[in-house]
Amino acid sequence: MHPQADEITKLIAQWQKGDKSSENALFEALYRRLRYIALDCLRKESPGKAMSPTSLVHSAYLRMMRSDRLQIADRGHFLHLAAKVMRQIVVDKARKRRTQKREGELAAPDELDALVANDADADEILAVDRGLDELAKQSGRFAELVELKHFAGYSFDEAAVVMNISARQLRRDWRVAITRLKMAIDGAHAAGTS
Repeated sequence: MHPQADEITKLIAQWQKGDKSSENALFEALYRRLRYIALDCLRKESPGKAMSPTSLVHSAYLRMMRSDRLQIADRGHFLHLAAKVMRQIVVDKARKRRTQKREGELAAPDELDALVANDADADEILAVDRGLDELAKQSGRFAELVELKHFAGYSFDEAAVVMNISARQLRRDWRVAITRLKMAIDGAHAAGTS
């Protein structure tokens, strides 16, 4: 377990009880890891884009902080949720791009629009999202593993702690999960993303 895990868990509990100073301390304590997750997400979702991960981190953080229904158990759960939220932001941008193209509208761009600079980006992001949804239908465990490794940047050992499964088993699962995900993405491409 991460050395700060107990302190982070305490901050999460205090923040969820409404302690604003704990919210700020939590963000500061996890900012470096959140930024790493954002960099990883941006690199995988839109290679070569010149977008700063700071906007993605802040957008995800604001979404999480505005939710009254969040029940976060610990550091691992917080980071996993942050990765999911970042993924959703990227997918939302891709959907927005596709909708605007269909409707012939172009809204004023923001920095996050650099994630989806063209139709090919939007199509690829939506295909990956559909592929992950399909993988989740086949195996929730495989989908969770892909999210932890791909979006949150977890090692097998870190994912093993979060998922309560041995790292050795997760390494075996990874090969199957990636194969199934690629097949699901290919199926999403074949079905079309518009």
